[in-house]
Amino acid sequence: MKAGFAAADITPRLGLQLAGYGPYRNRAANKIFAPLCARALAVTEGKRRAILVNVELCGTPRPLAIKIRDAVAARTGCRPAEVFVTSTHTHSGPSTGGMLGWGEADAIYCETLPARIADAAAKAWAARKTIAWRYAEVPCEGIAINRETDRGGWMFDPIGVRLAPKWRPARPQDTDPTLRVLAAYTGKKLVGLLHHFGCHAVLGSEQTFDVHGDFVGLASVQIERAFPGATAIFLPGAMGDINPPVCHRGEKETHRALRVLTAKYAAAIKRGLKAARPMAANGVRIVQHDVTFSRKPWTRAGIRQRITQLEKIFSGPGVTDITTVGEKPLQTNGLNMVRLEGLRLVLSKFQGNRGPNPPVTVHGLRIGPVALLGVGLEVFHSLQAPVMQGSGHPHTWVVSLAGGIGYAPDARACAKQGYTDDLVPAILGERPYAKIYAEVPRELVKLARELAG
Repeated sequence: MKAGFAAADITPRLGLQLAGYGPYRNRAANKIFAPLCARALAVTEGKRRAILVNVELCGTPRPLAIKIRDAVAARTGCRPAEVFVTSTHTHSGPSTGGMLGWGEADAIYCETLPARIADAAAKAWAARKTIAWRYAEVPCEGIAINRETDRGGWMFDPIGVRLAPKWRPARPQDTDPTLRVLAAYTGKKLVGLLHHFGCHAVLGSEQTFDVHGDFVGLASVQIERAFPGATAIFLPGAMGDINPPVCHRGEKETHRALRVLTAKYAAAIKRGLKAARPMAANGVRIVQHDVTFSRKPWTRAGIRQRITQLEKIFSGPGVTDITTVGEKPLQTNGLNMVRLEGLRLVLSKFQGNRGPNPPVTVHGLRIGPVALLGVGLEVFHSLQAPVMQGSGHPHTWVVSLAGGIGYAPDARACAKQGYTDDLVPAILGERPYAKIYAEVPRELVKLARELAG
């Protein structure tokens, strides 16, 4: 088996709006804390080939992911379906569109992005050489908390409490405290690795305006410095409801958290490299499908009624465009404007009485006994268990945000009709999913079985 790794710069110019942390924040980048990268792995065995690219961005909306796959295919000779696209989900990178109110995308940045990402893929393709794989799974504790179920959420304790070396979440069972490492060597030299962990890359806040890859990206940089010539690629696991223990803090506290958690996560990767053992890797297979999941049965009349209700909020006397006015946390002007824009977009896409249902990409890549099962959504933690049980592969990695954006919440979150089930679909201009908590695991298990063929 041959593999090559490489990286390319995708750092935006200053002034671009950053993605995330609330609606209509206008978070313009004012400092490059650390450059952003696209990192790529090209792997071949005989006539079989695959390219994996990961970008330090909040996400790649489906139309952008398609352009990226096309650009990479044109540069390498692969088919677009052989290009697996992921992102780190950093909220300290530029908006690339697809999320209403969550940062305005810059046209020239988005237009040039596929070519810049393809540079990394082309260099990885050219760097292919015979390699030996090593694999490990090691503890990675004190870095993640389930924001839906754990005591105190993720931003209420003093920062010193959450960054203490022995801090652990109250409900570790609602996180995945395991780091998975797949490393490639030529002789004794590390040429590249994939590291996989389930946690949002959201150490910044609405008060931070600098550009960086968050703790997962900065840890990759530390590994690359420790092993010159190697490329470290982060793949986000089931992280839809998993945050780092510190979030939504000011600039000084954010930078403190970045230092501590980057060092802690990089140390876990190094432990994984030290513990990794040779892995026989026979077989490369990549599979891609577009899937339509069931949606809630909204009607035109119901949407129009809700639009009218929301429009009244913005048409009365004394109205203001200050986003934080209203009932916190989920009924502020900013969030209601997101709902209004989203509903208008959904209504515009109706065909007769049929509501829109855009497809979602599922993408699988197998390297020997390791199966990467990706879906273009942020998968909630509890959905990972049925996938692992049904996969059949010795090592299964559930990969979130593989060529798309959005949430795959569990049944409990859907029943709450809160942020993930009600608001996130509005941010995307889509109807909520009906039974995504059952349908995503089922599709990923089907994907795993197809990869075994």
